[in-house]
Amino acid sequence: MEAISLPAEEVMHIGSVVITNSFTATVLSSLIIIFVAFLIRWKAGVIPTRMQVAFEMVLEFFLLQLTTSLGGNEKRARKILPFILTIFLIIALSNQFFLLPLVGAFVTDHGHHLFRVPTSDYSFTIAFAVLVIVLSHVLAFCISPINHINNFFRFRSFLKIRKFSDIPNAFIDFFLGLLEGIGEFAKIISLATRLFGNIFSGEVIIIIVSGLMFYTQFLVPIPFYLLGMLAGLVQAFVFSILSLLFISATIRNAEHGH
Repeated sequence: MEAISLPAEEVMHIGSVVITNSFTATVLSSLIIIFVAFLIRWKAGVIPTRMQVAFEMVLEFFLLQLTTSLGGNEKRARKILPFILTIFLIIALSNQFFLLPLVGAFVTDHGHHLFRVPTSDYSFTIAFAVLVIVLSHVLAFCISPINHINNFFRFRSFLKIRKFSDIPNAFIDFFLGLLEGIGEFAKIISLATRLFGNIFSGEVIIIIVSGLMFYTQFLVPIPFYLLGMLAGLVQAFVFSILSLLFISATIRNAEHGH
């Protein structure tokens, strides 16, 4: 049975930098997306191809969701759209990485696979989650720095104290702001763990079923592969929508001072 490894395996070193098989898979996925993007752009025309139609449908869907979440501000939505769309594409392809031909055939001298499903590596999902949350705060800070800071460090409540009974309310409001900050870290864990858990568990199930006996290596895993494909697309969609909602909510809170 193939060994199940929670952390990504090392495949090479470039100086003091360790290259893992999830990193090589991420690079390959990125190159595939870049190639397909140029291909769609090259073949784009008045009469759209099927690939162009599919891409435009995805684009319009996320644009509509972003515009709605941002209170109808389509101009701002169009600025954020490339980021959300890139996240969706890279995660969707990464989740389906096991379907690419021959990717499992490349093995290093140490017996490790050269490529691994990127989203089955927790560091990959953590990095994406951190990127989403940090970007949401950077955008909110650029739009309204004072309101955004006050959402987490609510000193304004102390400035509004007029009588003794206002003091407890001011402290409560201040600690609620600190809880909002803790909630931002919880968002990172929630985003990363949901994606990682679903993809890694699906990969483990396929490895276990395939390794039970010789005959289970072929027909038996097929339903699990199909479920894995569906779960991969769903998880890419969920991660992108949650990222969209987190970014738009943070921006709205900064604008309205909530």
